[in-house]
Amino acid sequence: MLKIAVGALLLWFVVRKMSPGWQTSKQLIVQLFQSNIHLLALGVLCFGAVLLIGIYRWQLLLFAHKIRLTTIDAAKLLFVGHFFSQFMPGGIAGGDIVKSYYVTNHTDDRKHEAVTTIFIDRIIGTLGLLGVLVIAILANIGSVGYTKYVVIVLLFLGVCSLLMLIVFNKRLMKKIWGITRLADRMPYREFIARIYNAFHYYKDHKSVILLTFIMSVLVHFILAVMTYCVGRGLGLETPFKKYLILVSLVNFIGSIPVSPLGTVGTLDGAYIFFFEGETVKGSGIPGALALMVRLIYALWGVVGLIIWFFMKSQFRAKNQKTAGKAASGENLNT
Repeated sequence: MLKIAVGALLLWFVVRKMSPGWQTSKQLIVQLFQSNIHLLALGVLCFGAVLLIGIYRWQLLLFAHKIRLTTIDAAKLLFVGHFFSQFMPGGIAGGDIVKSYYVTNHTDDRKHEAVTTIFIDRIIGTLGLLGVLVIAILANIGSVGYTKYVVIVLLFLGVCSLLMLIVFNKRLMKKIWGITRLADRMPYREFIARIYNAFHYYKDHKSVILLTFIMSVLVHFILAVMTYCVGRGLGLETPFKKYLILVSLVNFIGSIPVSPLGTVGTLDGAYIFFFEGETVKGSGIPGALALMVRLIYALWGVVGLIIWFFMKSQFRAKNQKTAGKAASGENLNT
């Protein structure tokens, strides 16, 4: 109920902010399609590059566990996960659950490890956001604005990173009083232990972590380029170095699972909130920017829908074939 209330409040905020300048926003969007379609197209290609990097990054994490997922299969699962994160309840978490379900069908003895890579991928993506934010702060030294928001995000990400380092340090965890005893009494402790060990496994694969972190920084940099292209097409004159801060803050807010509709409401509201300070009141640009970014996400989500439609049919046929073989085996035994 709380999530529904928060989601409704966020949508109300977005609608309330967009309503006064809606006519202006529509005119800007029409102008974007008529005069600056090349900038919109570049923004669409930028997000495609983000997805391609995401495919390779996930493969690296899987290969570290000796899970051989082909590039085609990894691409299918990532696009399908993106579709569910955009159009289905649960947002990013919903997309990850769908990816987890399908990736386990590509391995028999490493299902826990396969699922763990999805969460590791999400964590490294968040660390990449932290990296871009640090770069953005250095690039904007002396600039005024958004300081308190940047400090809050940096503190939050810094504390989370510190907690992760503590949790995944086995020696340190064993020294903390009561942790071992608590772990022995936990339900499903074997399952939890295997997940924990799968996380801890990457401690011996520092090169994979480093490379995927660099790729995550690149992803968030490209997302800033994507937004910059759309913003320029709508007439926004904000310099690119400031986009690095604004888009990082927007993506951080958008990743918080407070709405049952995933990023709908949070991401759009964050775009409007942070970019309002870059324009005059009633310009319509923040609302138009939020809509165009949402459109780009949705376009690539449609690609995931098409892939899921065919993949679902293949998956059903495979299960029917397996069931048929099992039934034939039972008949022969009888």
